[in-house]
Amino acid sequence: MLQTLFLNLCVVVACGFVLGFTYRAWPVETRGRWYALRVAVLAISAVLLMQFPATIAPGIIADLRAVPLVFAVLNGGPVAGIAVAGASVAFRALLGGTGVPVMVISTLGMLLVGLAVRRWEVKQGVRTPWPGRLLLSVITLLPNGMPLLLLPGGSALFAQAYLPVLLFSAVGCAVLKVVVGTRLTLLRLLNTLQGEALLDPLTGIANRRQFDRDLIHLQADDALLMVDVDHFKEFNDTHGHALGDAALHEVARRLGETLRRGDRAYRYGGEEFAVILRGVGNANVRAVAERLRLGVHREALQCVPVCVSVSVGAAITGQGAVGWVVQQADDALYMAKAQGRNRVVVSGDPTVPAPVPESRHWVPV
Repeated sequence: MLQTLFLNLCVVVACGFVLGFTYRAWPVETRGRWYALRVAVLAISAVLLMQFPATIAPGIIADLRAVPLVFAVLNGGPVAGIAVAGASVAFRALLGGTGVPVMVISTLGMLLVGLAVRRWEVKQGVRTPWPGRLLLSVITLLPNGMPLLLLPGGSALFAQAYLPVLLFSAVGCAVLKVVVGTRLTLLRLLNTLQGEALLDPLTGIANRRQFDRDLIHLQADDALLMVDVDHFKEFNDTHGHALGDAALHEVARRLGETLRRGDRAYRYGGEEFAVILRGVGNANVRAVAERLRLGVHREALQCVPVCVSVSVGAAITGQGAVGWVVQQADDALYMAKAQGRNRVVVSGDPTVPAPVPESRHWVPV
């Protein structure tokens, strides 16, 4: 029996590596095709393990099919647990024998215990450390094989099979956790690195690299705003680069707070920002851009008690190419500067906004 259980353990290792490839992103998907594929791999693994059983009595077999079930219910939730349990019970019923009722009761017991353990863990609100999670797996495994005691001569069968199966199953759970845990660690690290690569370290908003990625997905009713902090060199000369950095950080924060859902602000470079407005349309782009301008200029900065102003150039995507949209927004921005700054100019709009006072001298307000 020990040799057969060891063979089962080897199958668990192989299935664990296949299972690891169903984790594609961090945070882990809890629905969708990859989640469904993950549940399918666990169900197939349970059925596959029953292809290599150790016969301990006529009609009664021992294997490690409980390992995928425990992993599914503790890591995938009730749906995954029920799916794997259903596949296991159905296949074991096809095999037949006196051990079918034992297997059904064992599976139901592990499923109920696993759901209770998962619910307890969720209520804690903190991810259980690795040794604790292994202990939770062992607790979930405890009902497996206990119904043997209900059979005639079940005490001898229980004494022969229960502890070896429990030990090998616990090792199998540990193997799955190590294999999948390694995969998740890599995905988490990759997600962190990708996030850092697409964020501007000074302002905390999206950077030029993210802007270039999003720019190619512009739709016909989207708009691009180019936003420039007015006379920022003078601000740096007056207050120093440290407070200049703080001012840029606050401008970025105010832009983000004023955006609509689905819009996004980027640090384009230096004191220049870009904003992509989704589905804004030609009729609303000026109003949205004015709200952004006022959101920056309305109150004094927290780092230095002065108001800053921004010039905004806007362009509607329309049917033009991406490069054309950027050029039109840039031209509108330069026009806003030429007309006195602290204003919005929309490309192709003949309306010239009225002059707005700007905070050029950077004196306390």
